[in-house]
Amino acid sequence: MTNSIKTFIIAEVGVNHNGSLKKALKYIDIAATCGADAVKFQTFDTNLLVTKHAKKANYQINKLNKNETQFQMLKKLKFTDKMHKACMKKSKKKKIIFLSSAFDINSLKYLKKFKLKYFKVPSGELNNIPYLEFLGKLNSKILLSTGMSNLKEIDRAVKTLV
Repeated sequence: MTNSIKTFIIAEVGVNHNGSLKKALKYIDIAATCGADAVKFQTFDTNLLVTKHAKKANYQINKLNKNETQFQMLKKLKFTDKMHKACMKKSKKKKIIFLSSAFDINSLKYLKKFKLKYFKVPSGELNNIPYLEFLGKLNSKILLSTGMSNLKEIDRAVKTLV
């Protein structure tokens, strides 16, 4: 007996493009070549994501500039309008779904204008009720990350979205 349900594979890029459009586009090529269904980046407003004085995590300090704050680091990694548009265009050309995890309501509003096939909720936003309420009103398809949550939190998130 064969299973008729196909696994949906998302190639996670996140901020690994290091602020480089060239690298972001290359990741799309790689994801498409590997047979992924979607390639995922991140959309955020640095001012809403982290305070200006937030320290970096230990792994970030060990791998990156030790003197910059997490805010400064993320500011350099923020996906620009140009990058969003170029990556969406490249994804369409490569026949791979473009996804971006939005980390705040302003970023959801920004992504909404592109009429993406799915909205991707990052696991860290699963308990952000105002965010989920806003997203639920968009009546869009949603991919919900649950990696940092328990069943009670997942249940509440799903009820908030519908």
